[in-house]
Amino acid sequence: RVADPYALSPGLPNMSSGTLEPYFSVMAGVAIPFSQDATFQDGTLPTVVSKVDYQMKHSWGASAGVWFPTRNKLAGFDLGIELTGYVWYPDVACCRDFYNNDPATNRGTTTEISGVYVGPNFMIRYPMAISEAYPNGRWHPYVGIGVGAHQLAMKPGGFRGGTLRNAITDQRDTTIGFQGVGGIKVHLFKYVAAFAEAKYLYAHHNGLSTDRAGVSVPGDLGSHDGPFVNPYSSTINTILVHAGLSFHFDWKP
Repeated sequence: RVADPYALSPGLPNMSSGTLEPYFSVMAGVAIPFSQDATFQDGTLPTVVSKVDYQMKHSWGASAGVWFPTRNKLAGFDLGIELTGYVWYPDVACCRDFYNNDPATNRGTTTEISGVYVGPNFMIRYPMAISEAYPNGRWHPYVGIGVGAHQLAMKPGGFRGGTLRNAITDQRDTTIGFQGVGGIKVHLFKYVAAFAEAKYLYAHHNGLSTDRAGVSVPGDLGSHDGPFVNPYSSTINTILVHAGLSFHFDWKP
């Protein structure tokens, strides 16, 4: 008779049999952008506006991944990989002089921004409180690093520059983003866990935009030019704090 390769060995249960652990997570939280300098590229002055204040706002997202049975070969650590994606909204409020307001006329507008990040993370965890009921641990701390697509969509506030024929006024720019993540996950039940994690996200954009003089006209159904935007480059650094639920599965290849 062939022995069951997934049967528990004497002592504490482990994943040496080759069991993989796929999971799917949903999360929500807050994004905390750093203030950054904006360097304008169209010859308008001043060229640099220092410390643009991107607003702290809500964020939400999801991830899906798999943990691999490596702890017996890596001093108790498991390796994993996941695909994560989330959105956040780092608007710049009206009216920052020379960024989205003309101090000579005091005419300005909010710069509405939506951010999207999608990319893989390479993960490592240390399972804790291993038991027969929780062979992969009741809880575990984890860290990871990743690289992915970092996109910002920007437009003057209040549908400025919009028309019936130009209803989408967002100016989008996509670049490479780099991410570090760390958190802790605790199983509420065998297949359901709660987690909290913090992320640090870095990217540099050369194609961002804002209506720095506030000259885009209010949107309507007619025909007019706009929106008027000025291109600029900037480093974007963001701390994100998320909490959520994770659903885990048994997979025995």
